[in-house]
Amino acid sequence: VIPAKYDAASGFYEGLAAVKINGKEGFINKNGKFVIPAKYDNTWNFSEGLAAVKINGKWGFIDKNENIVIPAKYDNAWPFSEGLAAVKINGKYGFIDKNGNLVIPAKYDDAWSFRNGKARVKLKNIVFYIDKNGKEVR
Repeated sequence: VIPAKYDAASGFYEGLAAVKINGKEGFINKNGKFVIPAKYDNTWNFSEGLAAVKINGKWGFIDKNENIVIPAKYDNAWPFSEGLAAVKINGKYGFIDKNGNLVIPAKYDDAWSFRNGKARVKLKNIVFYIDKNGKEVR
């Protein structure tokens, strides 16, 4: 259905697939037409209406109309899950909401996405779970 002309391609998430061509990434629809041009250094798939994109070495988030919703100022970013996204700031991970507010401080050495109200985090070689308030849970 879609010609094999891309260097890399993801599956479809929220109706769009991330594709890489000529060293840049963008998003196509199920007809193979670019909805968001391939101009980003890297991308994550759309999740909860937003996609993480890397621009000039920093990560931010765009919506499906290519509006920059959260400016590209993070060293790394994960897709949104349960309303929060893990982001890396000055070597540490924390979590932002969809307005770009840091709701869980960036103090972790690593972090994964929220699932069932909990996110796995790593601090000083200890892996544990936190809730959406940043409190340790079991």
